[in-house]
Amino acid sequence: MAAAYLTHHQKVLRLYKKSLRHIESWCIFRDKYSFYACLLRARFDENKHEKDMMKATMMLKAGEEEFWANQHPQPYLFPDSPGGTSYERYECYKVSDKVKCTYQYFYHLEEKEKKKKLLWSFLFIVQNFGRKTLPYISGTRFSLVHLCCCTFTSHYFKEAMNPKCFCTRAE
Repeated sequence: MAAAYLTHHQKVLRLYKKSLRHIESWCIFRDKYSFYACLLRARFDENKHEKDMMKATMMLKAGEEEFWANQHPQPYLFPDSPGGTSYERYECYKVSDKVKCTYQYFYHLEEKEKKKKLLWSFLFIVQNFGRKTLPYISGTRFSLVHLCCCTFTSHYFKEAMNPKCFCTRAE
């Protein structure tokens, strides 16, 4: 099956995103990057409502040529993106779905252990740094409301391991 052609709108969006990424590579400081990003956005917004497709296509071509002339010689790449330093680095360590289905019990235990470690790290942070630091912790499966308003008892540990646990107590 052949891939679909990109629409003019998609090409413009991709040019805008590429341009922003290269501005990010040129500008080290965030305030300078924000300034140039606003200027770039203003240039794109000037011609946003262009009805003549021939003129719009010519502007897109001119924009791509300008991008090519001004692109960064060594742009920043995210480590896990194609061309990044660790792209597909850990692919050989990933377990196939067939193996996971065969050994479901062990993967279930592993998930429980991950939850326990996460909970113990939260307890350590709360005991040593107080409850004010909890809103700054992200990337977890536990709700911060649940952690803030529940008491840390053995009953809580049993409930925290249960994904159906919903906190009803208010502080």
